[in-house]
Amino acid sequence: MTLALHARGAVSNQRQRLLWRSTSGKFALLHFLLCFACTLPILLYLYHEIDGILLDDFTRPLEYRQSNLEKHYRNGGIAKLRTAVASRAERAHRDQTAILLVDAGGRKLAGNLQTWPEGLTTPRDWTPVSLRRDGMEHAEEFLVRTTNLPGGQRLLLGGLLDNRTDMRGAILFALAAAFALAIPIGVLGSLAMVREMNRMVAAIADVGQHVSAGDLGRRAVTDGSGDPVDRLRATLNDMLDRIEALVEEHRLLTDTLAHDLRSPLARIHMQVAGGSQQYCGGDHATRFAVVEHELDGVLHILESALEISRAEAGVGRGNFERIDIGAMLGDLCEIFTPLATAHGVRIILQCEGGIFACGDRILLARAISNLIDNALKYGSGGGEVNVEAAGSGQEVRFVVSDRAEGIPEHRRKEALRKFGRLDDARTTPGSGLGLTLVNAVAVLHGGVFQLEDNRPGLRAVLLLPVRA
Repeated sequence: MTLALHARGAVSNQRQRLLWRSTSGKFALLHFLLCFACTLPILLYLYHEIDGILLDDFTRPLEYRQSNLEKHYRNGGIAKLRTAVASRAERAHRDQTAILLVDAGGRKLAGNLQTWPEGLTTPRDWTPVSLRRDGMEHAEEFLVRTTNLPGGQRLLLGGLLDNRTDMRGAILFALAAAFALAIPIGVLGSLAMVREMNRMVAAIADVGQHVSAGDLGRRAVTDGSGDPVDRLRATLNDMLDRIEALVEEHRLLTDTLAHDLRSPLARIHMQVAGGSQQYCGGDHATRFAVVEHELDGVLHILESALEISRAEAGVGRGNFERIDIGAMLGDLCEIFTPLATAHGVRIILQCEGGIFACGDRILLARAISNLIDNALKYGSGGGEVNVEAAGSGQEVRFVVSDRAEGIPEHRRKEALRKFGRLDDARTTPGSGLGLTLVNAVAVLHGGVFQLEDNRPGLRAVLLLPVRA
C-alpha cells in the first residue's frame, strides 16, 4: 500500500505543477477577476463622487459672486454692473478670478480679459476653458459660466482650476494606490481560498486513496459543523462503513465456505485414494484417478481462495521476516526447471546479489510461483521465460516475462479479477485465482502488481517495498 500511495502522490505533485490549468487555478482566476470587477467600479464611483464634491465646493463661491453681480445689474442696470465687474477685476489676482463684460457687439466694457474667448457661446454652464488674463504671460485653465443680459450684453465669470487639478491628481494617485494594493490582496485571497478548498478536498481524496489501496478502515474527520463539506465527509464515512461491512461479510462467507468445504473434500479425497488402491484394476483405476485429480483441483481452488481472503484481510503481517530474494528465486527456478523442459521452454534467471526484502516468505514464494506457472502455461510458445529481480534503496522489483502473445491492454483488469479467465485460457487447467493471489500478496506487502506489454509477450511486474 505504501508504494501505491507513493505513486498516487507523484501524480498529485504533477497535477499541482499544472495549477493554472486545473480546476483550482481556474477558480482562483475567477475569484480574482470577480474581485477586480467589483473593485474597479467602486473606485471609479468614488473618483466621480469625490470629484463632484470638490467641483461643488469649487463652484459655490463662484455661484455667490455670480448672484452678487446679477443683484448689481437688477439694482443699477448695466452701469452698476460695469462698476462691479471693474471692481472684481482689480481684485481678480487675489481670488484667482477671470471676469469679462462685453456689449452686444462684443466690445469689452470691463474685466481682466481682452476679448471674448473664441467659440465660447452663451449662455453656458460651468465649463473648463483656457484663458489668458491681463498681465499674465500664458493661458490658464478656468471653470467659467457665461450669461446673456437683457440688453444684449454678455457676462463671463470663472475660477482658476489649479487647486482642483492638484486635488484630482491626488485623488487619482490615492485610488490607483488602492487599486494596486487590491491586486495582491485579491491574489493572496484567491490563493488562500483555493488552498483551503484544496485542503478539504485533499482530506477526502486521501481517504479515497487509502481505501482504494485496501485500507477500508480509513475515515474522513468530521467537525460537526453541519456545513456541506462536513455532511459530505459524514456521508462518505457512512458509505465506507457500509462497504466495509459488506466486504467483511463477503470475506467471512468466502472464508467460511472454503474452510468448511475443505475438510469434507479432504476426507472424500482420502476415501477415493483408498478406494483406488483397493480397486486398482481396469476401468475402476482410471475413474478413481479422474475423481482424485478433480478433487485435487477443488482443494487447490479452496486453498487459493483462503490465501487470497487472508491476504486481503491483512492476515500474515505478523509472519514478515527478512528474505534473501536471490536464494528464493534460485530455489523456485530449480523447482520449475523440469516442468519448463517438458514444455520446451528455458527459464532464464537474472538476479543481483545481496537483495533482501521484508515479507511473508511462503506467500511471496507462492506469488512468484504463480507467475512462473502462468508463463509456462500460456507463454511457452515464446521458447523462454525470464525471471528477474532488482533492488534499490526503497523497493524490490520482480519481473516474470515471456515471448508469447500476451494479454491485450483492455483485458488485463479482467485477468486480475477472481476467477477471471480469458477466452484463450479456458481450455487450460487452472482456477483463475493465480494473478488475483499475486495482487493480494502485493497489497498485503504495501506494493503494486502490474501487467505490461513485453512486445511480444507479457511482463508481470511486482513492486515491493524493502520494508513493508
